[in-house]
Amino acid sequence: MNYSQAVEYLHSFIDYEKIPGISYASHNYSLKHVEELLHRMGDPHLAAKTVHVAGTKGKGSIVAMIARVLTVSGYRTGLYTSPHLHTLRERIRVDGNLISEEEFAALMTEVKPYFEAMNHDPLYRQLTFFEVLTVLAFAYFKQKQAAFQVLEVGLGGRLDAT
Repeated sequence: MNYSQAVEYLHSFIDYEKIPGISYASHNYSLKHVEELLHRMGDPHLAAKTVHVAGTKGKGSIVAMIARVLTVSGYRTGLYTSPHLHTLRERIRVDGNLISEEEFAALMTEVKPYFEAMNHDPLYRQLTFFEVLTVLAFAYFKQKQAAFQVLEVGLGGRLDAT
């Protein structure tokens, strides 16, 4: 699949960022399916040390600063943020560089079978846009052999996919 197809595929998942009025109930945001997905993929989220930033104001600035400090200190550093301003690729970076269109497409092609298997497993609910993108970031950071991954929370709290 090419980049446009990968983005189109990503947009096929429900996007709670764009749907007003969705209840933030645990049945909508249980992480059991994300944990299972990550396990099936070899736990890519455990491949790097994690800095996880939560709060009400300034998260984006803080994660950018932490990632930059780690990068200039010689550590390969993944950065995952949301939302994006111009392109989805802004959300996933390594050492300050956005994931390329080619890398995004290749990685989506590689992990798509895992997403499809989870979405067809009757034991788990459907994956969301944010969950798919988060898992994609973890897989990319592992692929790039990041020593650290700096994550800006999305929803926040115990039900956040990050």
